[in-house]
Amino acid sequence: MKRIFLFAIFCIPLVGFAQNEVKPEGDKLLWFVAVFVAIPLLYIILSRVFAKPNKLKGKPVSVKKNQLKIELLKDRKFKPNVLTLKITNNSKKDIDLEAPILTFRKIWTKRKFKLKGINRYVIYPLFLEAGKTHELRIDLSVFYNHDRKLKRYFWSKVRVFDTNGKKYSSSYITLRKSLFS
Repeated sequence: MKRIFLFAIFCIPLVGFAQNEVKPEGDKLLWFVAVFVAIPLLYIILSRVFAKPNKLKGKPVSVKKNQLKIELLKDRKFKPNVLTLKITNNSKKDIDLEAPILTFRKIWTKRKFKLKGINRYVIYPLFLEAGKTHELRIDLSVFYNHDRKLKRYFWSKVRVFDTNGKKYSSSYITLRKSLFS
């Protein structure tokens, strides 16, 4: 009896794990590929059928020149004390500007500050005439005294909105050396 029991225990894994081979199902794979090819083709065909008739084909695309040129300049290469914001109106129209937003950025964190004016004088919203330049000097020691952790941030950027809601942005400048800058 013991021998039959041991034989049954040793044979169970062989019986339990034995499988019949199944042939690859190529038809399902072909249907899967066909659906993924058909969806974009159907979208392209429908977009051309329902396209606006007044669109001219071959019409050159005009690139609109930026109305505002936003520059953020620093007084030193690394660890600057003063940033200078230059806003130049290149358009033929006058523009109303909201208060700019100064952004300090680390790798995953950002801190944003709204710049309201100079020496406790509120100068924003600002009316900038066509062809004129506005310059604002930003002393960073005020921000560093407010929050000491800002000295550890690597980059800074300024965003300006006009009263119509259009967003203009400067490029990032490097405040201090990092592995990424």
